[in-house]
Amino acid sequence: MVGKKDGKKTTKEKTKKTPITNVKIQEKVAGANALVTKTKSKAGKKKANLLKLCTEMNKLAIDAVDREVIKRFRILIDAAEEDITKTGLSAILKDWKEIDLSQFHESFHPYIKHYIFMMKRKQIKK
Repeated sequence: MVGKKDGKKTTKEKTKKTPITNVKIQEKVAGANALVTKTKSKAGKKKANLLKLCTEMNKLAIDAVDREVIKRFRILIDAAEEDITKTGLSAILKDWKEIDLSQFHESFHPYIKHYIFMMKRKQIKK
């Protein structure tokens, strides 16, 4: 018997692997990709429009209250599942006097209202 000594397998026999068919490889790869895609979609979503609003609010911040509101807004942005639309963002930034809050999610209302307050305060100081 070649390759066996005292009923034990030699190192060549231990390292020899069984061949995997292409079907098995595709199943493993598809399963791995599906998990990676799901993970990436949860962690990789960027809320560019909300972050832009947060940046604009940060530029207007004067006191500790403003900074605290912005801090809480960033936490909400990280936890939010969806972003506001680009037209919604432009409405907030440009036409903040005539903004209709009903078109935005309820959780964003306090932060949009605070942005409007900061814009009014900025106008009064001029």
